[in-house]
Amino acid sequence: MSSLLQVKASAGSGKTFELTRRFLQHIVRCEEHNPRSPACRASSGGGQAWGDILAITFTNAAATEMRDRVVGQLKRAALGNPAPGLDLSPEHGRLWTDTIVRDMSALNIRTIDSLLHLVARTAALDLDLPPDFQPVFATEEALTPYLDLLFERSRHDGSMRTVLRSAFTALAHRDTDTGFLAGEKLLDQLRPLFDAALREELDDLSSPEKLRQRQEALCRQAMHDANHLLRIAEKHDLPWQKKALAAVTAAAKGKHKNSAYFSKEAAEQLFLKRASIQDDVQEAFQALAASQRDMQNEVPLLKNALWLHPCIQLARLLAEAFKANRQQESGIPGMLVPRLVRQILESEHGVPTALCRMGVRLTHFLVDEFQDTSREHWTALRPLVEEALAHGGSLTWVGDVKQSIYSWRGGDAELFDSVFDDARLTALAPLPQRHVLSSNWRSRRGVVKYNNRLFGQLDQKDTALAALTAMLPGQFPQDILLQAAKSLAHAFSEARQGCPDTTPDGGTVRTEQIRAEKSADLGEAVLKRLCALLRDIAPERPWADVLILVRSNAKASLIASRLAAERIPVVTENSLRLAEHPLVVQTVALLSFLDNPGDDIAFLAVIAGSIFRQHPEAQELADTNLEDWAASPGTGPLFRRFCQRWPAVWQSLLAPFHSHAGLMTPYDMVLEWFSRLDVEARFPEADTFLRRFMEVLYSAEEKGQGTLATFLDHWHSKSNEEKVPMPDHMDAVRVMTIHKAKGLEAPVVIVPWTDFRARPSSSPVVLEREGLRMAVHNRKETGTAYFAEMIRQAKECIHLLYVACTRAREALYVFCTATDGNNATASQALELLLENAELPFDPMPPSGGREAPDAPDEPKPHPKANPAARPFDASWRPMDWLPRLKIFRSPLRALARGRTPHAYGAQGQEPFFSPEERGLFFHFCLEHVHCTGDACADAHAAVIFGVRHFPLPVPASAAERLTRSLEWFLAQPQTALWLENGWPEHPLLDAAGNLLRVDMLVPEPWGPLILEYKSGQPDPAHIAQIRNYLLCHDAAKKTLSPPAKGLLVYLDLQKFQMVDAESVSALCDHCSVPLPREVRQ
Repeated sequence: MSSLLQVKASAGSGKTFELTRRFLQHIVRCEEHNPRSPACRASSGGGQAWGDILAITFTNAAATEMRDRVVGQLKRAALGNPAPGLDLSPEHGRLWTDTIVRDMSALNIRTIDSLLHLVARTAALDLDLPPDFQPVFATEEALTPYLDLLFERSRHDGSMRTVLRSAFTALAHRDTDTGFLAGEKLLDQLRPLFDAALREELDDLSSPEKLRQRQEALCRQAMHDANHLLRIAEKHDLPWQKKALAAVTAAAKGKHKNSAYFSKEAAEQLFLKRASIQDDVQEAFQALAASQRDMQNEVPLLKNALWLHPCIQLARLLAEAFKANRQQESGIPGMLVPRLVRQILESEHGVPTALCRMGVRLTHFLVDEFQDTSREHWTALRPLVEEALAHGGSLTWVGDVKQSIYSWRGGDAELFDSVFDDARLTALAPLPQRHVLSSNWRSRRGVVKYNNRLFGQLDQKDTALAALTAMLPGQFPQDILLQAAKSLAHAFSEARQGCPDTTPDGGTVRTEQIRAEKSADLGEAVLKRLCALLRDIAPERPWADVLILVRSNAKASLIASRLAAERIPVVTENSLRLAEHPLVVQTVALLSFLDNPGDDIAFLAVIAGSIFRQHPEAQELADTNLEDWAASPGTGPLFRRFCQRWPAVWQSLLAPFHSHAGLMTPYDMVLEWFSRLDVEARFPEADTFLRRFMEVLYSAEEKGQGTLATFLDHWHSKSNEEKVPMPDHMDAVRVMTIHKAKGLEAPVVIVPWTDFRARPSSSPVVLEREGLRMAVHNRKETGTAYFAEMIRQAKECIHLLYVACTRAREALYVFCTATDGNNATASQALELLLENAELPFDPMPPSGGREAPDAPDEPKPHPKANPAARPFDASWRPMDWLPRLKIFRSPLRALARGRTPHAYGAQGQEPFFSPEERGLFFHFCLEHVHCTGDACADAHAAVIFGVRHFPLPVPASAAERLTRSLEWFLAQPQTALWLENGWPEHPLLDAAGNLLRVDMLVPEPWGPLILEYKSGQPDPAHIAQIRNYLLCHDAAKKTLSPPAKGLLVYLDLQKFQMVDAESVSALCDHCSVPLPREVRQ
């Protein structure tokens, strides 16, 4: 095995499997009983310890996955099925499995950040850091406390107030918005500057006075040269071109505008053709052209630097305060850690001392995702690698430059091949090797073939050049473009992959083109086509098979909102955040109100939320638009007005909490709130979120944040970090960014937007011009730095396309998106590649649906597929603001009634189905009806869905009979409106305080309508039941609205019967007959 080994691993080629296998090859050469070596001994002899073998992953999730794979491969070896190349007998496999499982902490698999943190922590005192420091990877965590302190001190300190005023003045003059939030805008501007100041990149900048002097000197010279040309031209009586004269005259007055006349090659181009140009005129023109070039090249930079200077001054002030207080800081910006580690390791005896302190020798390094490693991380890690190579160790680095998409975090893809050019490392390991994983183990043959044809052509320099040119706006220097094309072609030199013999044939790939005139129109077209595509996919696959990939979180939120509105189950990273869940939002609003009763917004969020408003004791609020009521004129806090308007509701539900606000901890308060309003029972689908929120409350209390004020401060600063784990077996469409999907796969992948654009980053660029050192935003006038950044981002956009298209196992759908006149995006590069590969766009189905593909390429239907006419499972709705109650109970209750196995359909007979269960099944199907206008298809789809998902077995005869009843009901003219506007399982309280539930309450123009579904024959008890509902409803309402009416729906008879407090109609075939006249019209 080579001491220096590079493993090139394209998408789906088994990179993690290979890394795990090579990791285990090192492990099994060690002594089983020796997880750690005596790192501080002088000699390097003795057996190798398996804890000295280090695997470095890019993320914590990847580290966890690799640990699982290590144990999994050892278990397979113990069963006599070791991985290829892993020489391990079953006996040794069992021994190693037992050894590692007993001491998993010694299994050295970690992220590079955690490794460097460990090194820095062992030398914390040498670095003037607290021993228990923690790296923070969000700049604002370190920045915000100092900025808040600066705001506070500026009230009394004139110099600090001056710095702040200058920064805000600069923002106000530069910002194009009509207004902005001052603190938020300043923080956005300071983030990159604070990082640069901590890295000492903003030291020794030229003063604003020198920058202004240079700017004024350039302006004076340009004016002088323009006036000189005017005088010379007048002397020779030269006839000017009208526009040329205007441009030179404006320059002579100090009104400098970019004019094409200053770029002309000769002075004669500024005058009429009959003019005779003398040498002094040509010299004057050349001087003016030179001064104008200087103006165009330097003045924008000088203005940029002068505008940025107040914010730089502020960032440096904050950075100096942070450094001065570093010994007391528990959170250190993560970007400083590599520099601190390099400082330690490059000192005398730095590496041996660090290893001794850590208690390891680190002999073999295996680095994953090396193409996304930053140069700072590699520079910090390299001394440890060099030490390992010097003592017979090794370095194996795995990656794929085509998948380098983290340059915004410092990832440097050029490092992947540059290791071979490191003279000191190759001197220690003179025979470095390359290994290519050339097979795709992920995708079907059709998907692999498509990606080979699309991306394989980029190994040609001309194609790479054309793709980059299509993505870049304006003119770019040819030499920079050619070098970038060479680099891109090298990255894709081995993009074409083969398929193992076991790879299934087929695979669906569709590429559709979506264009629009405006960006908003394009977004709507994409979302409409996406929803249609998902409904076409739904009959064949469960939702969990589908992964939608986008570039930004904003696009993910846009899709999630649309899918939720379309009632398609969806989960995003944000939907798992506690702070995003509506019940948590309402509970935090309650705590905010109790902490500050004058917070009207918090109080409105409480009373308008589903926890409070849907509670049976808040029935009085049902007919009131609370938002309109809150906005109506009134005096005093909103809660006072609420007390006066609904005193009974206030006293029952809110007054006990208001009166005990200062006597209970937030944990106890929320516990009582959930108990009093029966939250967990009413919203069982939110159980995971509610329990996690209670854990957060308990943890905060343990840390001393046991008051409302301290907890709310903690929540507002840390809430975005709190998430619930992804529930197992969640059947929902996943939406995530392409960056988050790195290393993942899915049966079906949809890429709905491809118009990725190269944009310069917000990080400052430090330049030196004419002896001046200045920091500026990276814009076109910065020259080489701008071109390099734009080309880097253009290459990364192509890498993003590659990563997105290679996540699919069985089906890939790509929308090539563009707006009119909006060129220079990844869509243009994609169009070029598709044309070169002779891969035409698939026509978009006129109906918005999907055309049937050829049979061989169509993925086989999944046994858990959803019904065609109802492509969603409403039993799961984590993003729905008003979670609906479930109307069925646990199937275990059947056992309590003494059911036998025969009752569940044993011995070939149909399962027993009681009238009560038949009613529950009807409710369940009705809840999952999707009205399309075709009653027959809608009824069949709902029943099919019900049979698959109802918690009890459903006899075929019952399903068939219910299909006929449901089809009749859906064919009624009012049913669709009832299902859309009605409230199913609506709660009511009778006079004794017992909870009742009506099948559906519908607000009609003439008044409330209560629907009650019945099977079998009419019974006087049904009429009595309806009248009891009407009595309870009318007793609860406090307005003068018309009395409610009831409608009995007899499913078996297919009849309707209207009931009110005084009369009962005859049985009718159609619902329009007994309804009030207003409805029939």
